[in-house]
Amino acid sequence: MKTAFVTGAAQGIGLAIARRFALAGYRVGLFDINDARCHELLGEPEFAHAIAGHCDVRDKASVDAALAYFSEATAGRLDVLVNNAGVLTAGELTNHSEAQIRAMVDVNVTGLTLVSYAAFSRLKATPGAMVINLCSVSSIHGIPLLAVYSATKFYVDGLTQALNIEWEDDDIFVTCVKPPVINTAMGQSLDPRHTENMKITMEPSDVAEAAFSLTQTRKLHLVLGSTSRLWHGLSGVFPMRFSRWLTRRIIG
Repeated sequence: MKTAFVTGAAQGIGLAIARRFALAGYRVGLFDINDARCHELLGEPEFAHAIAGHCDVRDKASVDAALAYFSEATAGRLDVLVNNAGVLTAGELTNHSEAQIRAMVDVNVTGLTLVSYAAFSRLKATPGAMVINLCSVSSIHGIPLLAVYSATKFYVDGLTQALNIEWEDDDIFVTCVKPPVINTAMGQSLDPRHTENMKITMEPSDVAEAAFSLTQTRKLHLVLGSTSRLWHGLSGVFPMRFSRWLTRRIIG
């Protein structure tokens, strides 16, 4: 049985991805700081063969323990690592607290890197393994009122590109999904000035379906939403001043 380890799996996009892989016959690892909720989910029919546990991606000891626990149940097999755990604070940078800034960097940047680093040996030992990183359309251009979050997603995009090459000889394919605003608690927490123009039209299940599709297509990245794809395409062709102008128009 193929396996998938999902961080931030207690709710939202992480839970939707875990459910999609479970329905496809994967033995899924549901890991989150809210491990109580992950254990509750084991009562659902699709998670009858799943594994649940605690994982604080900011803490290497916690990550190592979670992967070791998962590996005990899967004989060390790790077909898909889904780096989903992430946090967001919206609004002007000058209104953020130090704790909010550190949380975004610690979880979205350091955490994702630590999990990938810790999972490497198990991924390498599993033929055809892959890493799916949850990125964002905010990695296309720096987004005002999401400055730190957007910057962390540029990091995710860069790490994905680098490891896609670095781990190729180890038969590990590294990719990412770039969704727009999704109908989750995180998506609903955006500054109202964003959502006036950036309408929330996608659900966590849409991202889950896209993530699962990458196990078949193995693209370097997948941008979701027609407007996002247009934005991405135009930003890659025209000068930076045009990308800046287009971003202002999209964001409002």
